[in-house]
Amino acid sequence: MEMTGSPQAATAASFPRIKRRILLIKKGLQAKFILMVLFSVFFAVVLIGWDFYSTFGRDIVRDLMDPGLYELFEKVSRVLLAKLVIYMTVVAIVAVFLSHKLAGPIYRFERSAKSVGEGDLTHRVHLRKGDELMELQDEFNGMVQSLQELVSKDHHLARRISKQLDDLMLTQTVSPDVLQRIKEIKAEVDHLSSGFKI
Repeated sequence: MEMTGSPQAATAASFPRIKRRILLIKKGLQAKFILMVLFSVFFAVVLIGWDFYSTFGRDIVRDLMDPGLYELFEKVSRVLLAKLVIYMTVVAIVAVFLSHKLAGPIYRFERSAKSVGEGDLTHRVHLRKGDELMELQDEFNGMVQSLQELVSKDHHLARRISKQLDDLMLTQTVSPDVLQRIKEIKAEVDHLSSGFKI
C-alpha cells in the first residue's frame, strides 16, 4: 500500500483535533466544583467584608460622631454589595470554564475505558491541548499499548498452536477420539483472543 501526503498530514488525520461545543459535560461533577469555588470565594469575601464593616463602619465612623460620614459608608456598603454580586457572577462563569477543563478529560477517560473494556486495544485517549490530566493520558495510553502488545503476542502464539493442531489433525495415525479432542482444543485456542481488537 502506497502512502501519500506528508507525515504531518498523516499524524493530523490519525489524531483529530477535539473541539467541545458543550460546556457542561459531567453536570454533577462540574456543579460540585462550581459550588465549591463559589462557596470558597463567598466565604472569603464575607469574612473580609465583615471585618472591614465592623472595624471601619461601627468603630471608626460611629466613634467620629459624623452622621454624614456614616451615611456615606452605608452607600459605599450597598455599592460593594452590588459589586459582590457581579464578582460572584464572574467567578461562577470562570468556574464553569475551569470545571470544563477537568470534566471534559474525565468524560473522555470514561468513554475510553469503556472502549478498552469492550476489547478495543487500538483505542487511545486524546485530550485537547491545555486540558488537565495530560499525564494520566500518557499513563493510560501506555497501559493500553502494553495490553495490546501482550494480547498480540498471545494472539500470534494461539495462531501458531492452531496451525500445529491443524497439521496434527492431518496425520493418519490419530484415532477418531483423539481427533475430536484436538478439534475441541483447536476451537478453544482459536477463541482465545477473538474478543480483542488489536
